[in-house]
Amino acid sequence: MWKGPLIRTRTGPGWTLPTSTCRTEATHVHRKSGRSRSAARDEYRGTRYIQSWYASNCDGEWEHEFGVRMATTDNPGWHIEVDVSETDLEGVEVRRERRELPEGGWMIAWSDGRTFQAACDPGSLGEVDALFEGWAERPAAQGEERPSG
Repeated sequence: MWKGPLIRTRTGPGWTLPTSTCRTEATHVHRKSGRSRSAARDEYRGTRYIQSWYASNCDGEWEHEFGVRMATTDNPGWHIEVDVSETDLEGVEVRRERRELPEGGWMIAWSDGRTFQAACDPGSLGEVDALFEGWAERPAAQGEERPSG
């Protein structure tokens, strides 16, 4: 299965896979500085776990009121909000934590028990996904033992 970016063709409608589907390290060149930046620090991890978690909570009703939102920020970076209301993660709070990542990356994440939120630099969505996975898979998040306040 192709794990890289899809490419819009000029000759036909829609998105298509590139002719070569070999996995290589994707690199983007910043349009102003000309510096090369890795687009995939974590082997194209992206938001795989968050996508899977979202799909597992869609039951025909939940997704009409709750969901996942992503937006770009001007520092530059991403802001991600994941509604955890009416899921196994509802009520599980996480203190605000900032992490400095390799290659100048960063992320901040927290949950108030209703919404998991994270902000990160442009190349750290995979790290946010891994953090969300670790939080969601903890025993406390699975109802065995809820942390107190």
